Amino acid sequence: MTHSTFCPAPIHLALYACCMALLVTGCRPITPPPAPSAPVVETVEQGDQVSVFVEDESVHIDVHSERGIGAAQVRFPGQVGKPIVVAFHLQGLEQAVFDNGEQQLEISLFSQDPSTVLQSLVTQQGVVLPLSEDDPFWARVKIVAENSDLPTIPLRQGHIEVTLPPGFLDAQHPVLSLRWIDFYR
Repeated sequence: MTHSTFCPAPIHLALYACCMALLVTGCRPITPPPAPSAPVVETVEQGDQVSVFVEDESVHIDVHSERGIGAAQVRFPGQVGKPIVVAFHLQGLEQAVFDNGEQQLEISLFSQDPSTVLQSLVTQQGVVLPLSEDDPFWARVKIVAENSDLPTIPLRQGHIEVTLPPGFLDAQHPVLSLRWIDFYR
């Protein structure tokens, strides 16, 4: 008959090793994930698509919207430093709002010829400042036809291009929120 004796030493050593492993891994500093190097885009509506790319020394934001009404947010990883051109692939632009967290640039494009552009700047305090073409916050708006048609509203093939004013986004304001409404939704 064999007789076995209980030896607690191996169990104590295993518990000690597990505790030490937990202590060592639990005391390591947590490093945050690396900051994104590309802009991060979030859309609100299912049928909205917003893409960001750099071309010809400009940052381009392409907006496609099935319903014609939508919103998106683009987070840039830091200072943009290049002109921002937003192309709305819509038939018309009843309203577009660009918000940098401190102020909002509101743009409306009339649907009848001539396609008059109205713009205003809304401050954090809610003050609405009408803009004219010689204001530094005036955005250039251009109707771009992709075929031989004249660039008129309603736009059948093409886009409405808005070039944001220089400095609208900067290191303190790297997030662009935008909303749009198409006349012909």
